[in-house]
Amino acid sequence: MANKKRNYTVRYDRIIGALIALIFISLVIAGLVSYTKQKKTKSDQPPLSINSAQNEETLRNYPSISIENTKIHSGNLILVNDTYPCLFDTKAIEAGTSSDVTLTTIKSLLDSKKNGITPYTASDWVVSLDRVAARAMDQWLETFYHETGLNQIRMIRGYQTDGITPDFRTGRTLMLGIFEKTDSHTYHPDGEYAWIAEHAADYGFITRYPEGKESYFNTIPESRDAIFRYVGLPAAAYIQKYHLCLEEFIEQIKDYHVENMLTITNGSKTYGMYYTQANSSGEKTEIQIPSDDAVYDISGNNIDGFIITIYE
Repeated sequence: MANKKRNYTVRYDRIIGALIALIFISLVIAGLVSYTKQKKTKSDQPPLSINSAQNEETLRNYPSISIENTKIHSGNLILVNDTYPCLFDTKAIEAGTSSDVTLTTIKSLLDSKKNGITPYTASDWVVSLDRVAARAMDQWLETFYHETGLNQIRMIRGYQTDGITPDFRTGRTLMLGIFEKTDSHTYHPDGEYAWIAEHAADYGFITRYPEGKESYFNTIPESRDAIFRYVGLPAAAYIQKYHLCLEEFIEQIKDYHVENMLTITNGSKTYGMYYTQANSSGEKTEIQIPSDDAVYDISGNNIDGFIITIYE
């Protein structure tokens, strides 16, 4: 009986040892499989060095220039509202020495027309805009006249230091009216006049207070449909396409930088736009701009940085 019991004990120990060995082998195999899967997954991902190399190449092609931080308050893309006032020097504008606004009267544009054509009118001799916005407005309204034969559009407000909204201080905001023999009123995009609002972006203008964006404004003028703001063609095209207000665009553009700039296509032309935050610890900010012959523009946003636009 003693020998039989000893033999049974030996066989039990062998079973336990075999089980332990099987468990160990299973763990080793599972580990190898897991490692192989992880290695395969990592190899399927693009190496980080590719993106880094692309970024380095972009940075080499976009050397830095220094710009005064005070320039965040200048340019076509400054945001002006009840929170962020326009800081242009009014006396310098009136004296014609401002680097922010060079006023052009609408009368001077109309006086330069040939063959006595008057595609639109102005409310008085002094109503004016910054010269870049004025020329764009002239092309916009003259094209409307040639498209429709209607010349009852009148520019009733331009640059003002005490306009119905602070945006008029930029010299880039205007209000339109319709002056017919039997009916005169502020502009509404009705009938053939809808063409003006529909094609505003083609000339660099946006509706300043669009419908559906009430939450972005503390105050909205009653004549909201008649107020347009010049921001330049690339920004206007993007704002119109995605049904934004200027406040939304100023916030969204902050997601785009020189390494991943916003690309805007309008017709056959392509533009690049990106944001650079102002240096909060100094008087100047380093901004990267194209090193080749590309045409570019730098505008402040009137808040905290700069928006760079590259033209094709």
